This record gives sequence, structure tokens and C-alpha cells, in this order.
Amino acid sequence: MSSTLYIHLGKILNNLNAVKNKVGEEVTCMAVVKDEAYGHGILPVAEFLKDKVDWFCTAKLDEAVSLRENGIENEILVFEIPPVGREQEYKSYNITASISDLSVFERLIPDTKAHLHFDTGMFRLGMLPDQVSEASQKMANHSLNYTGIYTHFANSDVKDHPRVKEQLSTFRSIRAEFPDALMTHTANSGAIFYYGEEDLYYDAVRPGVCLYGYAPGEDEIPELEPVLEWKSNLVQVKKILKGEMVGYGSRWTASEDGWIGVVPVGYADGIFRGLTNGFQVELNGTLADEVGTISMDYFMVFVKGQKPDIGDEVVILRNKDLSADLWAKKMGTIPYEITTVLSPKIKRVYLDQ
Repeated sequence: MSSTLYIHLGKILNNLNAVKNKVGEEVTCMAVVKDEAYGHGILPVAEFLKDKVDWFCTAKLDEAVSLRENGIENEILVFEIPPVGREQEYKSYNITASISDLSVFERLIPDTKAHLHFDTGMFRLGMLPDQVSEASQKMANHSLNYTGIYTHFANSDVKDHPRVKEQLSTFRSIRAEFPDALMTHTANSGAIFYYGEEDLYYDAVRPGVCLYGYAPGEDEIPELEPVLEWKSNLVQVKKILKGEMVGYGSRWTASEDGWIGVVPVGYADGIFRGLTNGFQVELNGTLADEVGTISMDYFMVFVKGQKPDIGDEVVILRNKDLSADLWAKKMGTIPYEITTVLSPKIKRVYLDQ
């Protein structure tokens, strides 16, 4: 293998405990493991967490079915609108559907578990506030197993954003129209850590990116530890002289003599080409600059002084000075995108500690 991802499961537990310390033990944790647990591996992560959380949340029905077929018995909420023609699977696999559109009431099989999902200002999935009366009527007319109600915040990754309070106020008005017994949840990672004073934890919270060690926004959360570590090895080492140029387009020129180490990882593995000349790795205990255009299967590093050896270990991602947060800032994106695009072809090794 050209590289290996090491997933430190014990750090997920650390991050889960940080969530529980914020919300209290009486609040249910619904661990979000969608999209391969943000690139970390949905089945190993769920297997590790199954006796530590009550619920899992997935983006797609396929993910939930896979969890069931691999022995996961926790309650599972699927965010997507139920795919037409697959309604029976929710009932057969004991999976909770999201009712995000009025049409879903009529399609689901009787007694299917369901959570009402209202759009309070995100304008993505969810029923709108002016559909509350119609939703209530359909709820009365269709004998589903209604167990929860929720919304999703658009701006909770930013501290003190007025839209969070606006959405929360809208949701409170909606919530008052439905039975008290419904499990209520609104808080994603940002709301958990940035908006606890707003009394929005309700019965459950949905920790997502924070479980994997990243803050949802610019404000750091020191309790969190990145779970993922990415390593490779040098496959070639060569001398470079001052003035010589590296990579496609000759976009980097050596300012002094040194060594070029070739790492067999590129944008096909998940290192954005836009990071060219913009990140560092750890090599032999020190940081080394990536240089030259990142290609599909390789990138290069520049080393001063002593020549490195073929086979020397290269740490690509870890935490702090090698964090996905730094890549995200360079790319003008968020760490979620960095971890979710890591190629499935990369070997993953799961460590309990």
C-alpha cells in the first residue's frame, strides 16, 4: 500500500466524552456516522460506539441497512427523504425515517418509526413552518410510529450568530404543536459546543464532526482530538540544486541545494491539487515542505541538510501542525471535506488506544 490511515478509536471516545460533559449524561447522543463516518469508516466506528451511544444517524438508507446487516442493533435515524419504492425497508430493518416532506406520510408502511423534520431556515430538507397544520392532520390520519421531531441549524458553526436564535424560536413554536412525548433534537456539533446556554439540547444531540476531533467552525474546541493519522513512506530520494524546478508546470524552484523526497500519494488519494506548495509533512521528526504541483499519485517534499532514505516514514495528517484544519483553511473549506474525500483505496487500520 502507498499509504495507511490510522484511526485512533480511543480518541473518538475522548471526543464523545467531551460532548457528554457539555450536554450532561441525561441527554441522548445520536452519533452521526454518515458518509463513512466522515471518511473514517462507518462499520468500524459504529462497532466501536454501539455500546457507548443509543442512536446512530446516517445520510442514506443504504448506510443504515448496511449497519443492520453487520449486526448493529442501535436505533438509527436516516436523514434523507425515503427513496420511492424502498419504504418497506424502514419497517423490515427497524430503521427510523425522516418525514421531511408531506408526501412521505402517505408512502411509509403503517407502524414505521418516524421523526418529523422541520426546516426552520436552512432551506434544505424539512417541512416548512407554514405546513405545521397540514403535518398535524396527516400525522393523525396515518398510523406511523411517531417517535421524534427535529430541525437543523444553518449557522451554529459560528458563535453568537443571530440566525441560530431565530431558528430556535421558530422551532419552539412548531414544537408546541406536537405531542410532548416526541423525542426532540436540534443540536449538531456547533450547537453543542457554541450554544449550550440557549437551552437547545432538548432530549438528544447529534454530534457529527466533533466526534472525529474537529471544531465545526473557526473557534477551536481544545477538548477535541483528531482521530485520524495518515502515513506513507518515501519511495525515491534525489539531489536537487539551487535553481532547479519541481513538478508539473515547474511551479517550485529550489532556493538552495537539498534533497527531493517522493511520496506515493496524490490527488487520487485525497490530497487536493490546490494544496500545491501549501502544506507540510513530518519526516524524521522535523517538518518538511511539500513542493511542486501535487500530481495524481505523488507529491514531493524538500529536505535541507542530511539526505533522507528511501522508506523513511512520512506523516501526512495528524493533529495540530499537521491537522486537516490547516488544509481546510488553505483551501477555503472545512475539515469535513478534507476527511470525506480520502480515497476508499487507502488502507485503514483501527487502533483502540
